[in-house]
Amino acid sequence: MDFSGGLFGVSQDESLRTRKEKVVWSKKIKAAKLAWRWTYQSSPFLAFVVVVLSIFGGLLSIIDPYIFKLVIDYLVGGTHFPQAAQLGIGFGGVLVIYGATRTLQNIFFDVLAFIKRLHIFRIEKLAFSEMMKAVSSLDAVYFEDPEYYNTISKANDSIWRSVEVFWGIMFALRPFVGIGVIATALLAYNPLIILLVLIGAIPSVIFAFTGINYLWSAFAESSPIRRHASYYKWLMTDQPEAVREIRLFGLRSYFLEKFRKLFDSFIKNQDRAVIKYITWYVVIGLAEGISSVFAAFVVVESFIRGELTIGQLTFLWSLLFQFAAQIRWFVGAINQLISDATFLTPVVDVLEFKPQVLESPRAKKFPSKIKKGIEFKNVTFYYPRSKRPALKNINLKIEPAENIALVGENGSGKTTLIKLLCRFYDVSSGEILIDGRNIKEYSFETLYNNIGVIFQDFVKYEALVKENIGFGRLANIKKKSKITEAAKKSGAWNFIKEFKNKLETPLGKRIREEGVELSTGQWQKIALARAFFRDAQILILDEPTAAIDAKAEYQLFRRFQELTKNKITFLISHRFSTVRMADKIIVMRKGKISEQGSHQALLKKGGDYYRLFTLQAGGYK
Repeated sequence: MDFSGGLFGVSQDESLRTRKEKVVWSKKIKAAKLAWRWTYQSSPFLAFVVVVLSIFGGLLSIIDPYIFKLVIDYLVGGTHFPQAAQLGIGFGGVLVIYGATRTLQNIFFDVLAFIKRLHIFRIEKLAFSEMMKAVSSLDAVYFEDPEYYNTISKANDSIWRSVEVFWGIMFALRPFVGIGVIATALLAYNPLIILLVLIGAIPSVIFAFTGINYLWSAFAESSPIRRHASYYKWLMTDQPEAVREIRLFGLRSYFLEKFRKLFDSFIKNQDRAVIKYITWYVVIGLAEGISSVFAAFVVVESFIRGELTIGQLTFLWSLLFQFAAQIRWFVGAINQLISDATFLTPVVDVLEFKPQVLESPRAKKFPSKIKKGIEFKNVTFYYPRSKRPALKNINLKIEPAENIALVGENGSGKTTLIKLLCRFYDVSSGEILIDGRNIKEYSFETLYNNIGVIFQDFVKYEALVKENIGFGRLANIKKKSKITEAAKKSGAWNFIKEFKNKLETPLGKRIREEGVELSTGQWQKIALARAFFRDAQILILDEPTAAIDAKAEYQLFRRFQELTKNKITFLISHRFSTVRMADKIIVMRKGKISEQGSHQALLKKGGDYYRLFTLQAGGYK
């Protein structure tokens, strides 16, 4: 999806605000080098073939008009073929060469088109793989900060241009070779012809190096607008849950109008850029036309003075306009190449993004068994670009195998605490200790191997049931007995066993038509099974029963102690029927711990927990 934020993630004022953005040449060169490297790495053989064919195509540009000159001179004046005689061929041989040249020119572009088709798939495989690898390694800040996410969005929109950069160079190489060959021939007759054509090409050269700024500015200014518009398109065409609600609430016309207004703004930006482009093309066309007329006059005047044969006249006439055309093609190819390289620069930016949460160069393995527990000591944390702390002076000690419940109003800091424990972010001050050692000293791999989690916005993988659960611990994904056991723990086995293919059943219909669509509650049980399958020392359950029916929730939490045995468990929930089973309840308020203790102790205290509990309990009276 090429949008960020929620329904109002990009405000109308912000999305319509224009800003001029230019890309420095060093970045464009980096982008071109990156695309060239990807192209060569994807298939050295095809890259070599394309280079050779492009050079060969440029050399062919002079053969056709030169043979035509020889034929005209022969027919008009009976001139013999001294060049042909030196090669031991006659008039017939010349025609054969002419026919072969024409044939090669006719099939040249078709051959290149087929090679490009073969090459594209290889380049895309490498480019997309590199992009996926880079983006998936980034920290949470890159996806939660609008500026960073906008760059990632632009990179995803433009990565296809990595294919076009190499081919842009090749399309420039062919006319470049042709220009050199034709210029050499024209130089032997009259250098003034070359000078006149080159003067006419000056506007197109200027435009090639500056014109892209118009399109890039329109692209950069319109990116948030297009992403916002695309959100409405996604909402109304790709989200069955949203479509139902949109119909019931009568939002269809409202969202369509939003989409149209945003897209109108996007189109206006593009229109302005195109108008500037058209103006430049008119100037370029006039300059090239006028210079070609003067160059043609020089050629005709030489013929009138008797300095040229009619064959030489046709040869130079053909070369003159071929020279102008080759320059136009060359400049056009350079313009497209610069355009592709410019639009590819966000990809360079993303590949240069560096993780901000770093692993210690002397990282240690996570303890095989947690003996001292987990401790938050004076932990304070600010989100990037925020002046208000999300957590402030958190001090918390969790014993080995202890079940902790985190409760509090939305925005109180519960999920932030978990993000720090998972090292999605590093603390701004203070430290988090696991078995007395700072969490930063453990390797990412061994830390993550010991954390099992189900987030509130869990992922619904379009994959087989066994894969959906097995993703929790890839090393054990082939152990069906363990997958089945995890499914039974979460309650997912109750519906999985009804499927014809059981664990082999594909979930979701986006990839496979025969896939099974699950209810939200069933998906949550699958995600919960995935967390159980991981069998980690630390288990994090963020609203694990939010979509599960009351009966299933009761059965699950009746076995809560058994399911979380020998694990440190963090349970985030707004359901007090759930959190009361925890060994210790942590109540959070505005980024601080307001109180902690057991369910009964906190009720007796009569503080925040008592207030929240009685509010919820009142709804059942």
